[in-house]
Amino acid sequence: MDRVFEALFTRRRRMILFMLKQNSPRPIVDFLPRSVGAQSTETELRHDDLPRLASLAYINWDRAADEVSRGQRFDEIEPMLELLENHADELPDNWPQQ
Repeated sequence: MDRVFEALFTRRRRMILFMLKQNSPRPIVDFLPRSVGAQSTETELRHDDLPRLASLAYINWDRAADEVSRGQRFDEIEPMLELLENHADELPDNWPQQ
């Protein structure tokens, strides 16, 4: 369970996992904002979020292809993603979004 919560700890990691649930593999550019400050976000993505999710085996990160796909343990976190997705309307309005 600690692994699951570590993976879901940041908004960006949750977004990555939700996007991979819908479609895998995905190019890294899918996870980057299209706004000013994207360089900072890309650095954090490449140096924190992707390595952490890869170490947890929830994603496979092909650095040469700049592509991310579901990892060997993705099925471990998928039920939690489905739970969050299916019950989002039941969470309190002030539920943390970030």
